[in-house]
Amino acid sequence: MRTPLQIVLFRDLANRQLDIYAETLRLAFEGSADSADSPNAYISEAIDLGIRVLEPIDELVEGDALRLNNGARHTILVIIGEQEIKGRILESIVGETKILRVPLPLQNLDDHVQGKRMPDGVEPAFAPIVTALRAMNLARSILFTNSENGSKDLDNLKLFISHAKLDGLAMAKSFIGLLQQLQGIDKGKSKFEFFYDHEHITPGTNWRDVIRSEVSLSVLIVLRTEAYENRYWCRKEYIWAEKCGMPIIVVDLRKEQYHDRALLPFDIAPTVRVHDGNLIRIIFHAFATHLRVLRVMSEASVGIKVLPNRPSVFSIGEVCRLGGSYQKIAYPGPRLAEAYIRAIDPILSQATPPVELITYDDIGGY
Repeated sequence: MRTPLQIVLFRDLANRQLDIYAETLRLAFEGSADSADSPNAYISEAIDLGIRVLEPIDELVEGDALRLNNGARHTILVIIGEQEIKGRILESIVGETKILRVPLPLQNLDDHVQGKRMPDGVEPAFAPIVTALRAMNLARSILFTNSENGSKDLDNLKLFISHAKLDGLAMAKSFIGLLQQLQGIDKGKSKFEFFYDHEHITPGTNWRDVIRSEVSLSVLIVLRTEAYENRYWCRKEYIWAEKCGMPIIVVDLRKEQYHDRALLPFDIAPTVRVHDGNLIRIIFHAFATHLRVLRVMSEASVGIKVLPNRPSVFSIGEVCRLGGSYQKIAYPGPRLAEAYIRAIDPILSQATPPVELITYDDIGGY
């Protein structure tokens, strides 16, 4: 079985400035962890998504290009700088919609003179990270639109910003500002779309219906401030997302030293901290979580419900409520404790036939 997706990078290998681009792409898709003083620290502690980053050294003749392209169901080309002759045949095979073009970083010959700005407006220090995010977002759209649950409407890949207005508004606005900057890099082509209630709910519409619909088609970004769990609609957004089996990223913004027991199952989802103000970390982990579940969905057979996070009673109950649509629920490891599985067995058994819990590792090909 062919892997669902691969990344092929073309660059000038003699230009050592471009090494960090290759390293960052591999970090984003293949996973690893770098030291705090590395340029990759912005997206450190990455997980292996099972998506390989390949870098041809020699010019690709037609036969080589065809074999390389056939190594995966989908190929994304990342081309840094002007077109290189070694990749032109592969470009024509892949098609422009699966090509990400990145401008060469500019060299400043005088350390005391402000250099020219990059054509896309990205600061040089962020350029490799932004390139990786653009590649990840393109990968999300390709895998999503080609999945059985996919849609040609890329708005279904939005980041839903869930926050309490009382103490989460400032962070929400800052996060939106970053997303808008990323949208402007290539005039919206990379589709860093988001949903924010104040901006995207049209006056006169039933806002409850809009929110529920958007939650079911988005990656939920939870800005967990002190007030978040005390807000009724914040709790509803979280539970709706969990019931729908949507990816959830929790951004822990709490400042107090003591917190009472949680009202929501936050432990099922990855948690990100941005104590250093690095909001890019939120986007990176949101994309990685979504990409991983899309990658597994592409390998799963009919009858398997793939969940992005560890299952809770909410998500398990919703799958079982659907009757015989699913016979198995797949979730990321580690495997759940036997005591927990026994405790939720009455929920699993209510479906006809009963639903079985498996991990991603139990799905062939992952």
